[in-house]
Amino acid sequence: MSMRKLLVISVLLACGGKPPAPTVPMLPGDGDSHVVKPPPPKTVAASDPWSARNDLIAPPTPVSPAAIALPKIEEIKLANGLTVYAIKNDRLPVVSVQLAVRAGRMHEPRARLGVSGLTADMLVQGTQRRDFAAIRKAVDFVGGTLRAEATYEATMLSCSVLARSLTTCLELLPELVSQPAFPATALPRLRELAVADMRQRLDDASLVATAHASNLLWGNEHVRGWVGDEATLAAISREDLVAWHRAWFVPGNALLVITGDFDPKRLRGDLERTFGAWRKGPVPPAPTYGEPGLSGSRIRLIDKPGLAQTHIRIAQFGIKHDDARFFDTLVWNYALGGGGTASRLTRGLRLDTNKAYGASSTFDRNLDRGAFLASSITRNADAVIAAKRMLAEIAKLAAEGPTPDEVAAAIANLTGGYGLRFQSVTDFGAAVIGAELHGFGQQYLANFPVAVGAVTVEDAKKAAATILDPKAYVMVLVGDAKDLEPLLKKEGWRYEKIAFTDPINPPVKHVEGPVDPKAAAAGAKLIDEALAAKGGKATLAAVKAISIVATGATLMQSQTMPVQISRTLVLPDKMRIDATFKPPGAPKEVTVSVAIAGTKGWQRGNDPKTNEVVVADVTGAGLATADFERWREPELILLKATEPAAKTALVGDETIGGNAYSVVKVRSPFTDVDVLLYIDKKTKLIGRMSYRDSGSTEVDDFLDYRTVGGIKVAHKRTSTGAGRSTTLEIKSIDFAPKIDPAMFDKPAAK
Repeated sequence: MSMRKLLVISVLLACGGKPPAPTVPMLPGDGDSHVVKPPPPKTVAASDPWSARNDLIAPPTPVSPAAIALPKIEEIKLANGLTVYAIKNDRLPVVSVQLAVRAGRMHEPRARLGVSGLTADMLVQGTQRRDFAAIRKAVDFVGGTLRAEATYEATMLSCSVLARSLTTCLELLPELVSQPAFPATALPRLRELAVADMRQRLDDASLVATAHASNLLWGNEHVRGWVGDEATLAAISREDLVAWHRAWFVPGNALLVITGDFDPKRLRGDLERTFGAWRKGPVPPAPTYGEPGLSGSRIRLIDKPGLAQTHIRIAQFGIKHDDARFFDTLVWNYALGGGGTASRLTRGLRLDTNKAYGASSTFDRNLDRGAFLASSITRNADAVIAAKRMLAEIAKLAAEGPTPDEVAAAIANLTGGYGLRFQSVTDFGAAVIGAELHGFGQQYLANFPVAVGAVTVEDAKKAAATILDPKAYVMVLVGDAKDLEPLLKKEGWRYEKIAFTDPINPPVKHVEGPVDPKAAAAGAKLIDEALAAKGGKATLAAVKAISIVATGATLMQSQTMPVQISRTLVLPDKMRIDATFKPPGAPKEVTVSVAIAGTKGWQRGNDPKTNEVVVADVTGAGLATADFERWREPELILLKATEPAAKTALVGDETIGGNAYSVVKVRSPFTDVDVLLYIDKKTKLIGRMSYRDSGSTEVDDFLDYRTVGGIKVAHKRTSTGAGRSTTLEIKSIDFAPKIDPAMFDKPAAK
């Protein structure tokens, strides 16, 4: 539940009135028969300041697209099955080594989305021979670069150095790809970085619009419709990375490209010496998915309150990269939306709205069939107008195709800029990898301009007509629903409405495997040690009620507001939380209260529209959440972990902020949520508690432990998750408070 009150102020400026037509003076008389006629107006020639110039350079005459000259590419096949492409270029004393492994986003299982990216990040963290510092030192010493990243289709590793230091790349890359250590201490930090990046992306309305368009088009059973979430990332373990690497990282599933200034005579021997130790292995088949059907239109409205502009996406099924209509599609798409401000979508949009809005269109170029996507951003008031214009331009192009002038302009621009793609040896190596991954061969690169130049008006028209279907599409609108819904209803468009914060995919049900007896025993032993450090099991078991008052600040959507929280817990089934805060710009403080007593509960707060106090019952999912919150009470969670239903197990060690922790997984009896307890190896006190639920990871950090009533209590706490961060300092805590039973009674609304 959001605690912020969003104020949207709209100012309407109106101007009107049309100046009256000027009065024409008339002389009395009988018309113009007997009057002198005025001389005809003189025609003034337009002034052309360039007409008398004779020093201007005439534009060059367009030439027909021609094949580009490729340098010699030597293909080498190593004994272990690794294919190598070597391109000698001694214009500069540099060399680039790029390795592509066919293991990317398209190969990931639904329950492990993000495993390819985390694996790539972990490759450079250490090997069996060197740790991260040693790897970094080796690269920095020669002034080189070393990178690893996962794309949709592959994992890419690259190393660039001066030519004299080629040995560094030829030693490091095979070591990274064949002997990774996957250090457990590095995984939490990289996972947190991945989660932070995901949160940032999911707060970007443009990226969210594109993600929803893919999901709406492909559905929840296709890899292109899957969108990763924090819970899935948090579920990826070191064992998952090792298994992913073992399955996909084999020489027969990779290709290597070396470009730059090297000695061709020594190259094969150097490669066999370094990459030859990479062992052969079977290549697993790439997963396949049935393509969903698409008939009619589907519209999804993503409500983001306060957003002044609407992000529009219109999507249809596209083509594969090896489709015979690929080059024809390049041309017609350039005319439709790929040509920037000169494209039909932008010109049509500006004509309808009289505003400098832009629009574009693109289509995927991958091994599998991708999507065609048209995009725009407009004011909320113009969103439906813009969407209708985009649909109209798509329908018109499908029916009529591009004009001869549009085809000529597309060919000139697509072929004219093609050579700019090869500005460095690294660029050329990447182009070779792209062509070879798709099975096109080297002639694809050389003949690309020729293939584009061969597209005729009829070819482009036929391709547009067979690919575009104006009657079968999905549309996503991300904006403020209060502005957009009246427009959609007026137009008669049916749509589904989703909150901006809702997960795009339904949560994945992670199957719980059998608990390792050794891990269970180690987890139970750690819990006992943590109980002793906390104050003893008997001391904690004697607690019947807890009262805590804390103050601090909450950071939400880049705004900070002070907060005071009072929390009262009465065992076994009563809890009340009162939070007082002052939203930015609000005239006074606001208090929100939630109370649960057994199977009944209530909440009290201010209505965001009227500011009146409203009291409502807590039922269903709200009661289940309250049960979980009582169960995970930080002062008593160690007691809960000793219960048989908790199924504790030691899952590993992690280092956070320089401190070493043992991580114990505890199963909640109320839900299928696992709680992770990070127990400090030295003090045996809980330093962190985290869990994942509804696609979000919640993390509580505990510092500054002091003894209160024989119990160690963390007086500084930070809670993060779901787009907010709260830092609190405990001002008072009582393990034997005097409780007024009336505090749990439902109050009357004022």
